[in-house]
Amino acid sequence: MSDCAPRLLSVKEAYQLWAPEYDSVPNPLFCLEERHIAPLLQSAAHCDVVDIGCGTGRWLERIYSLQPRSLTGVDVSSAMLERAARRLGRNARLLQADCLYLPLGASSADWILASFLLSYVVNLRKMACEIARIARPGARILISDVHPATKGYGWRRTFRYAHQLIEIQTHPYQLDDLHVAMQEVGFELTSFNEYSFGDNEKMIFFNARRLKLYEAVKGLPVLLLASYRRRPG
Repeated sequence: MSDCAPRLLSVKEAYQLWAPEYDSVPNPLFCLEERHIAPLLQSAAHCDVVDIGCGTGRWLERIYSLQPRSLTGVDVSSAMLERAARRLGRNARLLQADCLYLPLGASSADWILASFLLSYVVNLRKMACEIARIARPGARILISDVHPATKGYGWRRTFRYAHQLIEIQTHPYQLDDLHVAMQEVGFELTSFNEYSFGDNEKMIFFNARRLKLYEAVKGLPVLLLASYRRRPG
């Protein structure tokens, strides 16, 4: 943590600045998410896949290797999408849009991912409605995010840019807010897990000389991972 006051920016403004360095520094949350989402990706094979908040395309690249029927990434940041385009070329369709107004047809997806997106969403119910609109009956959605409990640990979404600390604007929510929003628009919860950092992530903190931060949250939930399925009819 830094003693200097951060500059608060919107998601769109912040990621325009962060995009060039976004993938360059090892991230313990990404490592933790990777361990738990990677085994679930196989179900995306031969599906029409949409990654909402796709960022630089790190998950799109992995899913492409599974030969989906189609692959679409949506993100609000043009700078992040430029990075994704360099990584994916023509292997995915990339669209700049807010997750509350997806430029996709109704019933156009049967496998949907939203990774580290929820904290940035102003209206979870509206996002759930958009996901329901594009999801076919039986469609699966995986949602991961920084656990809401981390706010109580004093965590903020920050990064450094030009020697300045930047804080990304977030919108607090409770786990029940997510579950209720998804259930109200026709999804059933198929699994839900709360994860803590392990030895793999500990090494990232150690190498960054921030082991005290790891010890402060050891055993506490830092990541949520929820899986839903669109009910038939």
